[in-house]
Amino acid sequence: MESGVYLFDAQHHRLLPVVASDLRTLAIGRGQRSMVTKAPVQFIYVADIHRLTHTAGFQEPGLQDPEVQKSYYHVDTGLIAGNVYLFAASQELASWFHNCDRIGLMRKLKLRAEQRVLFAQTVGYPERR
Repeated sequence: MESGVYLFDAQHHRLLPVVASDLRTLAIGRGQRSMVTKAPVQFIYVADIHRLTHTAGFQEPGLQDPEVQKSYYHVDTGLIAGNVYLFAASQELASWFHNCDRIGLMRKLKLRAEQRVLFAQTVGYPERR
């Protein structure tokens, strides 16, 4: 958001501050940045490989294989993005799932080596024509 970057803490259903600056322009490729800065919210989807391989409880044997890991975190991201689309539509908001400046975001968010920026999703007000 304009006010900064936040991590969603699902267990406590709250946003935790990560960076106190507006990084929304990094959430999209260079050619479309002006459009994105008008949108109030950018979701940045980040996979944490450490959490995949060190989960408590159920252990999928294939999660040690990087290709299996990719399939899990890409499917998870798609499911989450689909729910964001549904919510946005229910609130008459626009949403767009897209690529982003992965390297720039990784640096600015100070992510660990086992964390991967995957995609971004813009949510905002539809243009009225």
